[in-house]
Amino acid sequence: MKYGVSIVDGESSQGQIPRLLDIVLYLCEKEHVEGGMIFQLLEDLTEMSTMRNCEDVFGYIESKQDILGKPELFARGKLVMLRTCNQLLRRLSKANDVVFCGRIIMFLAHFFPLSERSAVNIKGVFNTSNETKYETEVPEGISIDFNFYRTLWSLQEYFCNPPSLINAPGKWHKFTSSLTLVLNTFEAQPLSDEEGNAHNLEDDAATFNIKYLTSSKLMGLELKDPSFRRHVLVQCLILFDYLKAPGKSEKELPSEAMKEEIKTSEERAKKLLEMTPPKGIDFLRSIEHILERERNWVWWKRDGCPPFEKQPVEKKLVQDGTKKRRTRWSLGNKELSQLWKWADQYSGALTDAERVATPAITKYWKPLAEDMDESAGIEAEYHHKNNRVYCWKGLRFSARQDLEGFSRFTEHGIEGVVPLELLPNEVRAKYQAKPSERTKRTKKEDTKNSAQQAEENQIATPPSEMDNEVGRADPEASAAPMDTDAGIATVNICQEETPTPEDNLKQSSDTDVAQEAGQIEADTEAETGMIDGETDAEDLDTAG
Repeated sequence: MKYGVSIVDGESSQGQIPRLLDIVLYLCEKEHVEGGMIFQLLEDLTEMSTMRNCEDVFGYIESKQDILGKPELFARGKLVMLRTCNQLLRRLSKANDVVFCGRIIMFLAHFFPLSERSAVNIKGVFNTSNETKYETEVPEGISIDFNFYRTLWSLQEYFCNPPSLINAPGKWHKFTSSLTLVLNTFEAQPLSDEEGNAHNLEDDAATFNIKYLTSSKLMGLELKDPSFRRHVLVQCLILFDYLKAPGKSEKELPSEAMKEEIKTSEERAKKLLEMTPPKGIDFLRSIEHILERERNWVWWKRDGCPPFEKQPVEKKLVQDGTKKRRTRWSLGNKELSQLWKWADQYSGALTDAERVATPAITKYWKPLAEDMDESAGIEAEYHHKNNRVYCWKGLRFSARQDLEGFSRFTEHGIEGVVPLELLPNEVRAKYQAKPSERTKRTKKEDTKNSAQQAEENQIATPPSEMDNEVGRADPEASAAPMDTDAGIATVNICQEETPTPEDNLKQSSDTDVAQEAGQIEADTEAETGMIDGETDAEDLDTAG
């Protein structure tokens, strides 16, 4: 990776191989070459390089992580990159190259999405190859409790493979007895604050090793080390958390007796963590938070690793011919359901004094009157007449306070109920009161009845009067219409002087339209008299 670096420029210049890789990466990004070529080149480069050079190659991969993670490149090279990293992990030493292994694992965690199934250990398989070797025979010249030493390090066998404890009662009994001995020893030899502060945990983190030494000579020092105690106790909590994890089959679940022992041992381990200085309570809270996240992680894996990213919901258009399903409310409709919810939130709403007050009809219909004003420019879809509840309440108010406006509902709809004084002049003219079709029909019937009554009165006239009228029909032919009109008028006057029951009914029903109806009756009777006079004159001529 440093081949071709100028001696003068030093570290500021770049080698030839990184330059060539940059060119290939640019061509892949612009789709001039196949997108997986850069991944294949990096794999070949790591295979042919030593571990020291591989660290430099991996440094280049880390620097180009954002570009390599683009969707157009990631989809074509993710499997190649996974294979490259796994090959590097196999070649590295887990004891000597801990930092480099951690860099590779962290890169994979950032490079691949969180829902990538290839890196989540779906089955929850434990690394049983991680064996802890310790002394099995009592050493000479060392005064320690060798039974405790062997019991303490034998727990690592169970911590390494927790599933082996579920279906093996003998193993579980041996594990609980060993764990009880270790917890009793920790409780019998508590650490003081001075001993806890004597060990600087920050310095320990700088020289951290993946495993503790198992020599029996170090047993006394390790018991006084707070980080060592925490290491063992945290392993206990992890094992108990695995055994209690839900979602397993019935065969993998612990028995009731095991659950009681797990609960008792877990409480003792947490209490010891609180007592272990420094900051034992804060450390325990952090461990509990981590274990809770681990439980959520296990649930997510057992649910099939559903993606965390949620796509925006798209509104589906209703296809032609398909009925749109109505929303079902618990109490029949939206208003009643909301009222039921509000009853719990606003308990004093029903007893409020303002609730009983009925609004004035002009105040209630004012919003609808503003909608009817075209100069306001309110769109039709936002009119109050589209609100069924508003219209229903308004009709009830109008029926009680404005009966005249309520009667206009049949002809003009809900807009006709609005009081006229609220409407502008150009809109008010549309809803002014006009004679209805029923009034016109009544006028026609009254006119017809008046004409029939006139004919009956003329027929009932004495014959002597008829002869006299016939005698002067010829010489006064031109005046016949006038005489006839006079005769009919005379009959009408007589009728007015002696009204019949039928006339009384007509007069009471025609009070509102007396002048107009009287004019129509006069015209009709005049025409009837002219026709009757001409008919009588023709009959007399024929008889003569």
